Amino acid sequence: MSEEATSLMDLPSPILLQILSTLPPTALLYVQSISKSFLNLTLDSEFLKLSRSASPASIIIHQFNSNRTNSLKFLKFVVDNFDHDPNVDLDLQPYFPVDRFFLVGSVHGFVCFNYFFGDVDSIYILNPTTREYIILPEPQRVRKWPNIVRYGFGFDPVRFEYKVVRIYQEEIRDDDTNGFRYYKSGAQVYIIGKGYWRSCVEHVMFGFGCWVEGVNLYGKLHWLVFDANQNELICSFNLENELFESFPTAPGYTKENCPNLRSLGVFGRCLCVCDNNADTQFEVWVMKEYGVTDSWVKEIVINIAPECNDWLCYEMINLLKVFEDGEVLFLWRDDFLFLHHPVKKTLKKLDVCDGNLLASVHVSSSFSLKNFEAEVVKVF
Repeated sequence: MSEEATSLMDLPSPILLQILSTLPPTALLYVQSISKSFLNLTLDSEFLKLSRSASPASIIIHQFNSNRTNSLKFLKFVVDNFDHDPNVDLDLQPYFPVDRFFLVGSVHGFVCFNYFFGDVDSIYILNPTTREYIILPEPQRVRKWPNIVRYGFGFDPVRFEYKVVRIYQEEIRDDDTNGFRYYKSGAQVYIIGKGYWRSCVEHVMFGFGCWVEGVNLYGKLHWLVFDANQNELICSFNLENELFESFPTAPGYTKENCPNLRSLGVFGRCLCVCDNNADTQFEVWVMKEYGVTDSWVKEIVINIAPECNDWLCYEMINLLKVFEDGEVLFLWRDDFLFLHHPVKKTLKKLDVCDGNLLASVHVSSSFSLKNFEAEVVKVF
């Protein structure tokens, strides 16, 4: 260990944690490589809490209107209000595909997009701050109807690696059972900086939905899935050991429900399920202890009244962010954002952009994609 590293280790842990929490990922990679003691500190729960608060989170909005708009907007929240500066919006249309170019997720300032059209199925990783981007090589197994492809984008906090996970779900018809259909799914992983896709799991025993990408929490990606008996489960993919697990979903689901009216999200540091199947109310269930079935709690109920908020009915709603005062930001279908305060019982739409949008929590970073070997970095 170098003299500088030894001197740092002599500092009290709270001060050292504060210093490490402000470092960019490249510096943390170096820290990990020179000392196991540093690695243990960066996995400490206090470090994770500090690093999350080092940069204020905003909401990144990807708008893709029918008038061929393809842009990024950034929404910052202040007390009782939000701030949208049009001067920092990014027009992606001159540089990237317009049709079928969709937001997958945002991690440490990197934003992942999926473009698919015909036999083309490409992943783009952008840094809106540095205006750099990379295009990942084409994966094997072409996306063709009725087969489904789902993606997730996350960070392995043990190996300090950014990973794109691709789920390829193939529909199989069994002629021996009068055309009975079932799904066979496999998983591929791309580590940013390695330059290639590889298969990690040949057969995943779940059916994946059509439109929802992986939810990132605790170094794992999560999806709402179905087993062979059409029971809803939560499936997780561990970004360190690259294994799948599953556990029961939130209460309230029956086989008569529409699965496209339930969505998975993150409520603070807990998994949550938004359920919009009922005629009279919209519900948010929160799993207070990760993986513990008995810890599901009905955290939010919004009563639906025909005279004021019947627009809530019968569409998928995604939870985006819970603020310090308890107010919650949602995305209604892909049309608009709205805020709800569970205690004050307030409900209001946000006039940010109209229609055809996806959104994610985003923490900006000046970390350059050029730090990753084997990637061809372009600028837009």
